[in-house]
Amino acid sequence: MSAGRPLDGLRSPTARGAKLAAGAYSIGLAVALLATAAARAAPAHPEVLVVVNDASKTSVAIGEAYLRLRGVPAQNLVHLQVPLGDDAALATPAHERIDRTGYTARVRDPIARFLRQNDPGGRIRILVTTKGVPMRVEDDEPGVRPDQRRTAAVDAELAVLFSPLEGHAGIAGAANPYFRSSLPFEAWRNRYPDAPLRYLVARLTGYPDDPDPNTGVPRDIAALLAHAVAPDPGGTWVIDENPHQHSGYHAGNFAMLRPAAAALGALGAPLLHDTAPEFVSGVDLIAGYASWGSNDADHPPPPYFGKISGRDYPGRFAPRSIAVTLVSTDARTFSRVKEPYGQSLIADLIHLGVGGAAGNVDEPLLAGVARPMLLVDYARGAPAAEAFYRNVPYLSWMNLYVGDPLMQVARPFAAVADSDGDGVPDRRDDCREQPNPDQRDSDGDGFGDVCDGDFDQDGVVGASDVVLFERALRTGARLPGADLDGDGVVDDRDRSVLTVELGHPPGPGSGDLAALRSHP
Repeated sequence: MSAGRPLDGLRSPTARGAKLAAGAYSIGLAVALLATAAARAAPAHPEVLVVVNDASKTSVAIGEAYLRLRGVPAQNLVHLQVPLGDDAALATPAHERIDRTGYTARVRDPIARFLRQNDPGGRIRILVTTKGVPMRVEDDEPGVRPDQRRTAAVDAELAVLFSPLEGHAGIAGAANPYFRSSLPFEAWRNRYPDAPLRYLVARLTGYPDDPDPNTGVPRDIAALLAHAVAPDPGGTWVIDENPHQHSGYHAGNFAMLRPAAAALGALGAPLLHDTAPEFVSGVDLIAGYASWGSNDADHPPPPYFGKISGRDYPGRFAPRSIAVTLVSTDARTFSRVKEPYGQSLIADLIHLGVGGAAGNVDEPLLAGVARPMLLVDYARGAPAAEAFYRNVPYLSWMNLYVGDPLMQVARPFAAVADSDGDGVPDRRDDCREQPNPDQRDSDGDGFGDVCDGDFDQDGVVGASDVVLFERALRTGARLPGADLDGDGVVDDRDRSVLTVELGHPPGPGSGDLAALRSHP
């Protein structure tokens, strides 16, 4: 997986918490927990809109179950009419795709019409799609560059509904203004009403097997909902690097997984930060998980996750757990895969019992994957969908989140004075989210080299900075700050780090970026 080119393919739990975390729930336990949650009269969530496909009984059943689970008003339900055949079609990937014309007529327009007619005041902030609603908009011309594709996740398109980014071709100009914000989404939307990110969108899906005879909700999806409200026993936060990645993958370790591990450690979270070659297995009660998935050079055989050769990869997930993998097509399907298996799937993590997972319906480039820092935002108390969108670098792209968008940890970790744990307090740290105890700042602009690819000082990392970097790499010309990873050499590894910063401001550095950023 390279940054600018396609991806290749301990708090002690209570006895009850340990029981709840034991892999995928039985359908009986899942349904019982759903009923219990409903009986508790959960607070109403008028800010949530649920989307179902009337052609699928399963889709409708999931939507109705979620309304009950979270106290969403019954009228906050959009009924789409997308031809499906019957629910047997859910076992194949065909129902998960739709062309641009079909998406516009059968998905986008009915939802937009409902919102215009029923939500003129903009109360709704969260959209929840369900299995049976198409997942991927097919819209590519032959030979198009990977970074200029129009194929996108349906959920990613819905997130920018009513904005100029609808149907946007490629990632250029589509930087997410909510990326790495610390504001709650409601406050951010009120402050920036014209920003293109209009809605947080999450999907309730999983393998379609074993629908409950009473509710019609498939086993894995019922468990997904139950995990979101089950007692939270805590658990271990797992960050699994791999030292054997080639130079084009360097940013995944250096700029994504490693900073997330440092930030979790600074919070005092129970942490397994694995930097050995072997793929992590056998962890009991995982609260959060980030890894290379099948892009790990030392992965187990397909399906990569689960019990393989007598070992549990990565282990058992705790209730309300969350996951992200650096894999380009890990959300390509939630139907049973026939050989060849291909890359690892977050559907298998859901089957194992994770409470929510970020993924990609198609090639996002390493620069476009959701950042593992979403685990940190979630650990600090952000709702799952909010944590996800704070860590999606581009909009109208390949990303989606599967799980209850309202899921939260029961006991958030308190903020600390040194967020990245590098020994330099945030108030004077020139790179607050990337450990850099040496505070190298070669161009003297207040941003540490490890988080500053803005060589031309125009306030954003862009194409002109890439040109400057490539010239320095080719000719050996001096370019202050070009050694982004601080290893003493300007090389391919620095290019990898630079490309995952594209479209975004440098930093964050000390003080804050209010003077240099157009968004928080």
